[in-house]
Amino acid sequence: MPGQASLGGHTAIGRARQNEHGGCRQADRKELERGLSVMKIIRVLNTNAVVSVDGENREVIITGPGIGFKKKKGEHLDESLIDKTYCLQSKESSHRLQEVVKAISEQYLEIAARVVRAARTEQGLKVNDILYVTLTDHIHSAVERYRAGIQLKNIIKMDIRKFYSKEYAVGKQAIQWIYEESGIDLGEDEAAFIAMHIVASELENNEVSDVKKITELITSIVQIVRIHFKVSFHEDSVSYQRFITHLKFFSARVFDHTAYQDSMEEIYEVMVKQNEYAYTGVEKVAQFIEKQYQYSLSIDERLYLLIHIKRILDEQKND
Repeated sequence: MPGQASLGGHTAIGRARQNEHGGCRQADRKELERGLSVMKIIRVLNTNAVVSVDGENREVIITGPGIGFKKKKGEHLDESLIDKTYCLQSKESSHRLQEVVKAISEQYLEIAARVVRAARTEQGLKVNDILYVTLTDHIHSAVERYRAGIQLKNIIKMDIRKFYSKEYAVGKQAIQWIYEESGIDLGEDEAAFIAMHIVASELENNEVSDVKKITELITSIVQIVRIHFKVSFHEDSVSYQRFITHLKFFSARVFDHTAYQDSMEEIYEVMVKQNEYAYTGVEKVAQFIEKQYQYSLSIDERLYLLIHIKRILDEQKND
């Protein structure tokens, strides 16, 4: 497979040059290829990875077999050895990724890049460039644990599959890519862990540890609505998926204590009067969150929650 590499070592198969844009604009690849012959090394990360600067003075991570072998800062790149380039928008993310690639094989970065690309282009997810960093390190650690005979169980795997179906689908793809490259099958538990990293990269603070708390809150809210209204959710329906997507980002705000600014009070009052039954569910959820998390829902948050609950109840009526 062109452009792929074995996780077991540092030998890349093929020379298909690829550019991982990150936050860089689409013209970057052509610009990079025009300037590769004059690009100089500003930092050697390891035998197979170096850092250079593009025409707009942005740092670019460049990988290829032996591209950094016995190389020093200031030397010209050997264009024939270039395999892939990685251009991240954030300087901080780029520097963190460089530190990761210094310590471990750049081949794990290649799989992380495929995950980022699949999340963005196939699933339409708005993932942050930090995913290159966290996932490269995570995949390396997961493979090393497997080789040491250690496999972690993901206790919220079923909830991850239910609430983050797109992220989990990409996680499953990642497991397949790792297997194709290494012969190691990390399994569905690890697919869920990778999905958690993808979810974390969609959130403001990018903390994987928060994904478990957010998932637990989503589970509680869904259960409150299900029991209060005595409904069975159609998990494949558009209204249910929109509800879950809303809860994902709403729950993140609960833990960050960053409420919406109230801006729709008049609409809210009208909607409550017109949908008193649906609003009883909003009150149940608000009371639970106030008691459990000491967080008061703003008017706008109550309104959005009401809209989603109303859609689900309307869908039940039409069955």
